[in-house]
Amino acid sequence: MTFVLAPHEAPGAGLTRAIQEQVAKLSIECIDAAQDPSAFAHKARVRCKRVRAVLRLARPMMGAKAFQRENRWWRDQARLLSDLRDAGARIEALETLRPFLAARIGTAMTRKLGERFETGRQTVEAGGAITAFVEAMNKRSETLIPELPAGSREDMMDALGETYRLSRIAMKDALKDEDAELLHEWRKQTKYHALQARLMRLHFPDVLDQRVAAVRDLAGLLGEVQDIEVVSEGVKGWREGPKGLSDVLEARRKALVTGARATGAALFAEKPKAWSRQLAPPVLAE
Repeated sequence: MTFVLAPHEAPGAGLTRAIQEQVAKLSIECIDAAQDPSAFAHKARVRCKRVRAVLRLARPMMGAKAFQRENRWWRDQARLLSDLRDAGARIEALETLRPFLAARIGTAMTRKLGERFETGRQTVEAGGAITAFVEAMNKRSETLIPELPAGSREDMMDALGETYRLSRIAMKDALKDEDAELLHEWRKQTKYHALQARLMRLHFPDVLDQRVAAVRDLAGLLGEVQDIEVVSEGVKGWREGPKGLSDVLEARRKALVTGARATGAALFAEKPKAWSRQLAPPVLAE
């Protein structure tokens, strides 16, 4: 089943199923992880992100202590693969930017930049990180799925409202001075909001159905900003690099942030309580 709760599913049962599906797919992917470590690192971190998005929705049902324990565990597993993922992300970011860069620094120099990133990826030791990740998964295989009560519509409204609030705060913080780390945090919170909107869109269609694509697009814009940051970090100390490359990347970054600012302002214009009230069913007149 796709990453969405069916209208007939009780929240607890639906969230449990969503975690089960992600864990099942991740367990299969672990079997062949060593064949393509970079691809596995990306897939595994996506699975971890989805599970953490589900756990945030389940927090009202499972309680703060249990949520913090499970969320921390999944966060730590994703971090095991962070160096491996970063090396692959640099190459993926360059592929995204290739047409833009080729038009400004030339195809030959863009190709040399790709060779530089590929050399860097080959220096990252993948085996230990993947082994640690797979062993952790196997060790907890019997306890990875939380036991959730049925839950209620109100639980989901509270959880969705909290993620909206955190995304809005992250946006305001990031746009004060466009700091790279704060922009990255805004992207993370936006992705959680996008995943939750996707999960719950059939339960709150009037509010979430159209929002899913819009929030995903915002996360994509912020992802492109992150691509710029990743490439910029990768060209530090590159003596053979073309003059003005940093300026080219910075100009592109500013344009993307400007677009994200406008998109975010529209998506998070309402205060959290006002937005959450839209999720409540209309009161029928007597």
